[in-house]
Amino acid sequence: MILKYLGGYLSWRFLSRIKKTGDGRALVHSMQINFIHQLVQSRLFADEKPLQDMYTCLHSFCLSLQLEVLHSQALALIRERWGDLVQIERYIAGKCLILGVWNQQVLGRKTGTASVHKVTIKIDENDGSKPLQISHEPPLPACDSKLTERAMRIDHLSIEKLLIDSVHARSHQKLQELKAILKSFNPNDSSFVETALPTLVIPILEPCGRSECLHVFVDLHCGMFQLMLYGFDQTTLDDIEKSINDDMKKIIPWLQQLKFWLGQQRCRHSVKHLPTVCSETLHLTNYATHPINNLSRHKLFIKLTRLPQYYIVVEMFEIAGSPTELQYNYHFLSVSHNDGEDNPPTAVLLQRFKTNIEELSFDGTWRKQAKAGCKRKLSGDQGSPESKKPKRTGEMCAFNKVLAHFVAMCDANMPFIGLRMEFSSLNIPHQGVQIEGDSFSHAIRVLRIPPCKGISEETQKALEQSLLDCTFRLQGRNNRTWVAELVFANCPLNSTVSREQGPTRHVYLTYENPLSEPVGGRKVVEMFLNDWNSIAQLYECVLELSKCLQDIPHHLNQFSEVRLYNYRKLILCYGQTKGSSISIQWNSINQKFHISLGTTGPNSGCSNCHNIILHQLQEMFNKVPNVVQLLQVLYDTQAPLNAINKLPTVPMLGLTQRINTAYQCFSILPQSPTHIRLAFRNMYCIDIYCRSRGVVAIRDGAYSLFDNSKIVEGFYPAPGLKTFLNMFVDSNQDARRRSVNEDDNPPSPVGGDMMDSLISQFQPQTQQFSKQAGASGAYPLTSPPSSYHNTVTPSPVMMHTQSPGNLQSSPSGALRAPSPASFGPTQSPSSIGISMVPSSNFASPHGTLDPSSPYTMMSPSQRAGNWPGSPQVSGPSPAARMPGMSPANPSLHSPVPDASHSPRAGTSSQSMPTNMPPPRKLPQRSWAASIPTILTHSALQVLLLPSPTPGLSPALAGSYLCSPLERFLGSVNMRRHLQRKG
Repeated sequence: MILKYLGGYLSWRFLSRIKKTGDGRALVHSMQINFIHQLVQSRLFADEKPLQDMYTCLHSFCLSLQLEVLHSQALALIRERWGDLVQIERYIAGKCLILGVWNQQVLGRKTGTASVHKVTIKIDENDGSKPLQISHEPPLPACDSKLTERAMRIDHLSIEKLLIDSVHARSHQKLQELKAILKSFNPNDSSFVETALPTLVIPILEPCGRSECLHVFVDLHCGMFQLMLYGFDQTTLDDIEKSINDDMKKIIPWLQQLKFWLGQQRCRHSVKHLPTVCSETLHLTNYATHPINNLSRHKLFIKLTRLPQYYIVVEMFEIAGSPTELQYNYHFLSVSHNDGEDNPPTAVLLQRFKTNIEELSFDGTWRKQAKAGCKRKLSGDQGSPESKKPKRTGEMCAFNKVLAHFVAMCDANMPFIGLRMEFSSLNIPHQGVQIEGDSFSHAIRVLRIPPCKGISEETQKALEQSLLDCTFRLQGRNNRTWVAELVFANCPLNSTVSREQGPTRHVYLTYENPLSEPVGGRKVVEMFLNDWNSIAQLYECVLELSKCLQDIPHHLNQFSEVRLYNYRKLILCYGQTKGSSISIQWNSINQKFHISLGTTGPNSGCSNCHNIILHQLQEMFNKVPNVVQLLQVLYDTQAPLNAINKLPTVPMLGLTQRINTAYQCFSILPQSPTHIRLAFRNMYCIDIYCRSRGVVAIRDGAYSLFDNSKIVEGFYPAPGLKTFLNMFVDSNQDARRRSVNEDDNPPSPVGGDMMDSLISQFQPQTQQFSKQAGASGAYPLTSPPSSYHNTVTPSPVMMHTQSPGNLQSSPSGALRAPSPASFGPTQSPSSIGISMVPSSNFASPHGTLDPSSPYTMMSPSQRAGNWPGSPQVSGPSPAARMPGMSPANPSLHSPVPDASHSPRAGTSSQSMPTNMPPPRKLPQRSWAASIPTILTHSALQVLLLPSPTPGLSPALAGSYLCSPLERFLGSVNMRRHLQRKG
């Protein structure tokens, strides 16, 4: 208001500051302002107290305007946000506005009962100069003056702020009522109310962390209690809320239940870092009759995952006079799975832990001897109360260190208890569980290990005397790995490894306990006894080897050395450079020795040549476990196997008429450690027998080992093989070898003087005959029939003077000869010039074949006959027959005919001297190649070593390298193929 003086009278001018409603419109209309201005102006001179009347008029208008604004705000608040939770009970313009908060009808539908809460805004009827008056029903308490003072004033034009201040004070009042109930139940109650957000914090279990407390909130919109407890089931919390909202006194029994729940949670939290599984229930087949049924209903079962047959049961009780404390009892439970893992177990033992945890033992079971002066002292019993104030930082109050100690103690020590019981059940003497080191580890020492079956008493006694100590320990964090340490003395062998040069040897046996088996169970003991049996089996072989070392041949001593012997495995290195290795160990699963081969040093990364006969070596060693014999076989076979390994074994196409089928050029078929069979294109077979003194015996494997007149089914004899092999024979190797003709055609039984005169007169005629035959080329190469039926034995009456190579073979490529009984009277073999005389000097390949053996030998010095188109050779050895020729000369790698295979060789009587009797007709012996030919290792190397093809230009000679044997067998195969086509 502005008062002005205008020409002798006072004039009042009404000025106002118009507020906005907030939605773009003015709070008071301009016409209303003009009306008020005129009214006040007209009453300035009409009243005795014009200024007082003007104030009263304007103040009454402003109060009515405030009520109108608050009413409009309440309508908008109900419409937009609060809904039915706020109701306008009564509104009289210019007098009062009554609002109902925490709508009792809405709350009654949720809780069943609800009190009436009202907020009244009115104009004071007695004194109109006062501002708007606020009153609450029921009245607000005076416990918190600040909240009450804020709720009793409205110095702002906001109905929502007024309602919030009102329900805030009302919420604080409800929480104080709830706290009073808790105080009446527990005089030492330590709950408190937070005013920033109306919250009652109730410690459930003392000492209590902040996250373990029950938080009770009041919803400002509806006035209902809301609960929050970390980790608790929300459905149960909803039930607690409904109970407390119906009757606040029902919070007491709920707090007792929450106390046991929190005790279980603390136990779970304390062992969560340990290998355990917690559960509130455990299904047992004998639960009703076992003492476990007498425990408190508030308990927790803690299963030790590494020891699935053991449990720790935590039993919880209330403490009289201490509503926020619990008493814990700990029990040890063992169960058995009689019907499998899927069925419920059966409770066996229930034993309570002693209350004094310093002894760390079971009642009457076992005792841990603690080190003097190192006992831990506890501040009191587990249930003793600590500080009543809730800890706001950290959660160490929730850690049950006693339970964690029991779990860790059982997890670490019970495996040894189980292992000790298994040793006792098997009558294995031991010293029991012992503490090692600084009381941090345990061990079990075995005094005597039971003897093994199949071991001699001498070996068993020597092994027991050398064993100094046997100790079992647990290793690793998971406590499922057992380590058995064996200490031996007086090792029978000295190896080249530096760590095995001491007076004692330490052997560590590791056993990973299966998940399905308890740690320290029968399975671990069985695995250890199997390993001990392996040690004993190998020790017997090593003991025998140590006795033979003094008498071992010098060449074997230079050939091999003991690289490693750790009582579980014996590794020998052999060869000129000790680059090959063989490992011998006992396989307890298969109950036999296992041999593995490898390479070391400069040969590392290469393949061991004895891998071809690995299976045969293993079978031989298991039949006769003699290391010296094994070394002798390795010595005799290393050079031949190195040569055999150079043969091509890659499958190739086009080797047979089936051009789309791949066949191996050479197939290596070991028959025994010293008998190797080579199959060439699945047609020809070569038997190689490795013998001592650096020689091998080679024969045609197409002939039966038992009857050399029979052919092995599936193979064909190789014509000329005997002659070809004798090109590589060293004449100086054995002086007792005879010529090729003597092998193919036994000599006539004449006296020595007659034989000398016969040779002197017959030799010029033979040379002339050989020249004529070589010039004319009228004598074709001959070969035996491609194959014979494996069930038919050839008879002399079936043979004809015609060469078997000129016979027309059957479509199957085999000459099926009838039985001799099916023939009628026929000529005798001598009448047709055939003499079938078995070789009495043939030595079986399975026998001892040595250069000193008395079987007939062949010498290329007495060869007679020729091969059309090939040079004539004669003389005592290949080197003497033609200058510059040797087994390594490529010119000798082509097939050379054998004179004994010619139908006319040695049968011409026209060139014989007239004063000599007619010689005996010598028939052809097709099975001559079945008689072994002795070759040295160097000759075998030349025979099997790939070399350039002779007779070709240098550019083409090295295009495809093949061995002389491959070249010979390929030529024989081509010749056979050309004969069939012709």
